[in-house]
Parts: sequence; C-alpha cells; structure tokens
Amino acid sequence: MFKKKSDMERNTNQNKTAQDFHKTGLVSERIVRQNPARLARFRTHTVIAEEQGRKVVYKYASTQKAIPFLKLIVDREKENVTYLEDNFDVLCGDIKSNRIEYEYLPYQSLQDNIAQCLHQDNYDIANELFESYVNKLNSLGRVLVVPEEFLRRIAAEADYNELQMDCLSRGLLDLTPRNIFIDGQRWIVVDNEWSFNFPVPTIFLLFRAIREMSTMLQPQIRKNTRKKNPAAGLFARRLSTYFAPVAWTKHITDSGISLSRLLRWEYGLQKFVTGEDSNRLGRIKAHNKIRTHFPVRTIPGDKQHITQLKELLKKVPGIHRFAGFIDRKILYRQK
Repeated sequence: MFKKKSDMERNTNQNKTAQDFHKTGLVSERIVRQNPARLARFRTHTVIAEEQGRKVVYKYASTQKAIPFLKLIVDREKENVTYLEDNFDVLCGDIKSNRIEYEYLPYQSLQDNIAQCLHQDNYDIANELFESYVNKLNSLGRVLVVPEEFLRRIAAEADYNELQMDCLSRGLLDLTPRNIFIDGQRWIVVDNEWSFNFPVPTIFLLFRAIREMSTMLQPQIRKNTRKKNPAAGLFARRLSTYFAPVAWTKHITDSGISLSRLLRWEYGLQKFVTGEDSNRLGRIKAHNKIRTHFPVRTIPGDKQHITQLKELLKKVPGIHRFAGFIDRKILYRQK
C-alpha cells in the first residue's frame, strides 16, 4: 500500500517500541500508524507485513468498539470508486477475519512528489502538480447547496442559515495530497476512513490540503520562495508562522468563506474524531505577509533579538500548551 518511506511510516518511526516489530517464522510485521487520541469507536492501527518476501498492509480495529467502523471503511471505499473513477483510482481493501487487507503500493504520495520537486528547487513543477490536484477536485461531481449535515455534524456550527456553497457531492475529507499515490498517470486514493455521503464544501478540502502541506513542508517552501514564487504567511501555531506559495493560497482566499471559519471547521472535525477540543491547530494570521525570500543567515539588528527571544520562549516549560490555548481563543474571536 505504501512506499518504504512514505508519510505514514515517517510519522511513527520515531515512536517505535520493541512491541512495534515482531517476527514469527516467515512473517514480520511493523506498526506504521496508530491513533490513540481518537474516540474508542474510531481507533485503528495499520501494519505493514512481509510474508514470504511479499509486502501487504493490514488495518485493525484497536478496540472492540471500533470493529463496526472497520467494516464501514470497506463500504466507503467501494462507494468512492464510482464517485472518483474518472479522476482517481481507489485502493480498496478486503475484510478478512478481524482486519482489512490492502495491496502494498511501492509509490510516492503526491505530497512526497511535491516535496521532492521543492527539494530540487523545481517550484514550478511543484506548483503544476498542485494545480493538477485542484483541477481533479474541481472535476468531481459537485453541487451548489447549503451543506447542512456537514456544518452540523462535522463543523459543529449551530447557525448555518446562509447562502449555498460549492460542494463535493460526496464528502471525502481526507482527499489530500498525502493520501494520493502516484503511479505514472494513475492517482490512487488511500485512507478513505473519513468519507461521507453528504456534501462537503470544496474549499474545505483545498484548505486542508494547503494547511497540511504548509506545516509539513515548511523548510522546502521557504527554500523556494522568491519574487516569481512568493509565499503568504496565513497560518500560525503557537510561536511559529507557516507560509504557503501564493500559487496555492489563491484557491482559498477571497472565496467568501473566511480562513478563520475554515480552520474552525477543522477544529470541529478534530473534535468529531477525538471527542476533545484541540489546542494544537493554531490560528489564522490576522495580517499575513507576502514574502519573496527568506534570509539564510540570522536576521541582523533588532529583529535578531526578537528571533532569539522567541527561541528562548519555546524552551520555557508549559509555554507550548499556553500558546495553544491562546491560539484557540484568538481563532474563535476572528471573523
């Protein structure tokens, strides 16, 4: 299902324990994704196994309460095939005993491809890849509607008496570049857990994709920022600002839906999954800056002292938790 150093594996390699890897005869398994913060009914874990020289991916329910959710994932995958068929392939699994079995895909994700282009200073190709992603999203079945079920169940908005929005007619909340694997002309969608049969605003998918990549690819983005490829500092988390290329952010600005509202929807989604209010998602910058370069050396003059102070503050015990609390307070006061 996933390349040997995919996003999924990198996210958990740093936290492996002796129990993550075991070998019995001709079978070896390694846990590559766990989600203990989720509500018990959504909790799963994913394993890459090697059986007689063949790799395979298994997804298990981590609790008894999550078994119905595991079966629901397979149903959602099959439903997504028809909806996505003209633009994407879907990796579908088979329920076998107490787990879902998937084919192992030896390919890079779209996000990894974009990161590789940025690492090689090919920002123009990276932007073209992102534009292809946007075009594919816009080619899916869409509907102009007030997405009441999404706003009520996922976004946790009490008042949604408003104008209609451009929506994907089927809500695939995780259809982001890290969950799309590239095999030549084939774009293969994995991780269909959060798929719903009600409309979801298209801009929310784009927002999630851009915010996700700005957080995970920040060094590469800054390295490629220049006059021909400016970046906008839209996102803030605790004491850090995250920039994204204007070539990407143009798709989510001036849409009639504020970025703060989109991020509050993300807070709602996280609460839907975990049952708790998160202090880790940050806020939207009130006055975002457009940058055309980032200095390699330390900023001289007074700004150097500001930079040093921020670095010192990051080391103060409890400062990250407090900053996360402040982020959330600011976000909910933004329009």
